[in-house]
Amino acid sequence: MARVTNKLTDTWLKRAKIVNGVHGDGDGLYLRVQGENRSWVYIYSFEGKRREMGLGSYPLVSLADARLKADDARQVRATGGDPIMARDAAKIAEQATRAAAIAARDAEASNTFAKVAEAFIQAKERGWTHDITTKYRGYGRNHLVEFGKLACADIKTADVAKAIKPTWDTPTGPYVRSFIERVFDFAMVNGFCPERLNPARFEAVQHVLHDRNHATKHHEAMPYHEVPTFLRGLQGVAGVASRALTFCVLTVTRQRETREATWREFDADLTTWIIPAARYKTRLDHRVPISKAARALLIDLGKNRDPDSLVFPGQRKGRPLSQHAFAGLLPGDIKPHGFRTSFVGWATKPVSKSGGGFSDDMAQRCLGHLVGTEVTRAYDRDDRLDERRIMHDAWSAYLFAPNR
Repeated sequence: MARVTNKLTDTWLKRAKIVNGVHGDGDGLYLRVQGENRSWVYIYSFEGKRREMGLGSYPLVSLADARLKADDARQVRATGGDPIMARDAAKIAEQATRAAAIAARDAEASNTFAKVAEAFIQAKERGWTHDITTKYRGYGRNHLVEFGKLACADIKTADVAKAIKPTWDTPTGPYVRSFIERVFDFAMVNGFCPERLNPARFEAVQHVLHDRNHATKHHEAMPYHEVPTFLRGLQGVAGVASRALTFCVLTVTRQRETREATWREFDADLTTWIIPAARYKTRLDHRVPISKAARALLIDLGKNRDPDSLVFPGQRKGRPLSQHAFAGLLPGDIKPHGFRTSFVGWATKPVSKSGGGFSDDMAQRCLGHLVGTEVTRAYDRDDRLDERRIMHDAWSAYLFAPNR
């Protein structure tokens, strides 16, 4: 015989006076009355024991709502479970979810841009040169101090634009924006902030800031036909810095590569210098052919060469020359890096114009630039050391020719 349910009615419940006691609606749902207090209760048996589960007070919980709650409890009973235990477990799960959400919000608030930027740098610096790592940390110290205090989750494009506006018309501006964009990509992928459109993307920033007025400015370079005279004058200047700069010009390397060179990087005959990938911009070992003039300079530096000693030591023991060591040796705004430009100018000019008469492809290889596409480089792995040695010898001969 089917159980009788829905015995109570809203009209009866609204009566001013109901006798104290328990009044059944059917199938375990009851209204318990104690004076003016009225509350719903679901009564059932679990593992041989009587159980009562409160469903709320009337009229805060209506008759219809009480029946829905009782139906939920009956469904738990139908699967062999205990409605009270199921409700308590659901509360614990809800509390855990709420706590996790609060913790996530707190974590997002603590994930400031400065904190995430440092995490980004630490995760990537093994694949970067020291210069890149130093440059990125410098952006934070020099240009993004206040911006770095903001939580990544709260940063908008307007905040990015405000942060980079002071540098926008300088050569640094685009690099700072690109750095911020990369940090946000890293932050979203690694859960430091919710995924969304990157607030530092150029397409968004360009709508907030004006078009940049800065034209790219390259390193000041000395015309190649003036370099021999400059080097002759440099030979009369005493000190490690003048020798290092001479070596830098002869090998057409970057000034940091020269300043931080150790004797271990040279072969026994001092004819080839292998700059290790960890110190080279392309993150590949770069072999530099040493001309006779460059070799003579190395030999003149001394015979007792500890492998880990610096070839051009600075004033502080164990430290290389300062990056500013060459400044007092150069005229005007000329930069050490500019001599690489001077070399290309000489190398690609015809012999008839006192140039080297070499191809631009070979000149770029001498500079250590990657030539060709990634695919062509995968098949052509010859670094043309012998051909480049011929060019270095010709460059050295041009610089120290008696009639120049």
